Amino acid sequence: MPDEIKIKDIIKVYSINDMLDYQEGCVVSRTLIDKNEGTMSLFSLDKGQSLSKHTAPFDALVYIFDG
Repeated sequence: MPDEIKIKDIIKVYSINDMLDYQEGCVVSRTLIDKNEGTMSLFSLDKGQSLSKHTAPFDALVYIFDG
């Protein structure tokens, strides 16, 4: 019988803080998922920075991790 596959063997855990790249005076984005059904991106914004107005074909969810 083949060895049993365990979830811990196929899932990698990431720390959000390790994935964010803060840069002075900048907005930095990192795409995590890019599918036809939607995308998921992380953004880091320096103090005083903002995202520009735009439209998107999907709903947006904003979650603030820090600041």
